[in-house]
Amino acid sequence: MSDPLPPRSDDSRPRSYRDASEFDDFDRTQDEINLAQTRRVVEIDMEVHSVQTPRTPDAGIEIRGRLRRPSHEVFGGWREAFDRMKLLPFLVPDRVAALPGAVLLRLVAAPPGPRPGNPTINLVLFILTILTTFFVGSLYSPDVRATGMTDLLNPANLIQGWPFALTLLAILGIHELGHFFAARHYGIPVSLPYFLPVPFAFGTLGAFIRLRGPIDDRRQLFDVGVAGPLAGLAVAVPLLFAGLQTSELATISGQVMLEGNSLLYWGAKYLVFNEWLPDFATGLDVHVGPMAMAAWIGLLATGLNLLPVGNLDGGHVVFSLFGGHARYFFRGTLLLLAVLGIAGFAPLQAYLPALEHIGYTGWLVWLWLIILVMGPSHAVTLDMVTELDVRRRWIGYAVLLVFVLTFVPVPLRTFVF
Repeated sequence: MSDPLPPRSDDSRPRSYRDASEFDDFDRTQDEINLAQTRRVVEIDMEVHSVQTPRTPDAGIEIRGRLRRPSHEVFGGWREAFDRMKLLPFLVPDRVAALPGAVLLRLVAAPPGPRPGNPTINLVLFILTILTTFFVGSLYSPDVRATGMTDLLNPANLIQGWPFALTLLAILGIHELGHFFAARHYGIPVSLPYFLPVPFAFGTLGAFIRLRGPIDDRRQLFDVGVAGPLAGLAVAVPLLFAGLQTSELATISGQVMLEGNSLLYWGAKYLVFNEWLPDFATGLDVHVGPMAMAAWIGLLATGLNLLPVGNLDGGHVVFSLFGGHARYFFRGTLLLLAVLGIAGFAPLQAYLPALEHIGYTGWLVWLWLIILVMGPSHAVTLDMVTELDVRRRWIGYAVLLVFVLTFVPVPLRTFVF
């Protein structure tokens, strides 16, 4: 390997990275790839042991060797250089080589760039979600006295839904913006948030963003994954306490619909009212106001997003932390949801009344969705060698604790006091 030339005064990047820009017209057909130039890009930071040329038109170049520097310091420069050559790099541990630290770099033709999104769709969905959350919020307002749908749709009544609507939209919106800005920080193409309006239940099914490009490594995946829940939680917790402060204790009688307790929600009610609520013996519970109800929904959504499966936020976290071992979290989550779902059947609860506090048949629907729609797949990063640093690992463990604190075994239940 020849020594690299000294950098020009106007560019401090390694010579191999700069020279890659000379090949912007690189022929993308795999059988004509200039192996010498691809090797020149990597050999400064990699001790190259072998280069395997493609055997079929859609195959990639495979370069085996050992890195001279940590992968997270190397891969960004490679990605930039190969982008100019219209190649996409994948870096994985080399399971074939017997040498410790051996890696395999595979280069394939880069796919076309993402199509530009249509922000009009995002805007229309957001406006519709504003309307539906104001509508549902008005149902929670004590100031609305409506006798029919015409009264409910009266603007004077709809506007009374603002504490609920603005609280819920703030939590969901900031959650998604956390993902959005984390992705933009790393230059990952990402869509604007898509809100999902429904004119019943909570007024929305939540919101999501779409990543439109590959993620470099597990550190980027982790940062994008945790940014949403942490940002949303930073808003939801203060709003929950503010909402509980404006709620009142009441003695409930008859059949009512109860919102379920997460550990965080249960503890927050104790801190505000100095009571563990609800008290099933006396019927004492919080008459939840609109802001507190919206904050509870926001925390429920946080807990659901942190389920450690697939491409949910929790799936990103456990894959970033544990790599291939994340499959055990997937299996454990399926088992947990199956147990909680089966425990929700009335005949079992009649035999074991304690199951009323943990059983919810709705988890069987989630189990079906996870198996058939999400599956065990997770986000794939280009660099599978780089692992999380110590700081991110501790944050990851804290986020898993947040999941435990926000998960609601029985989100909604009817109870007769």
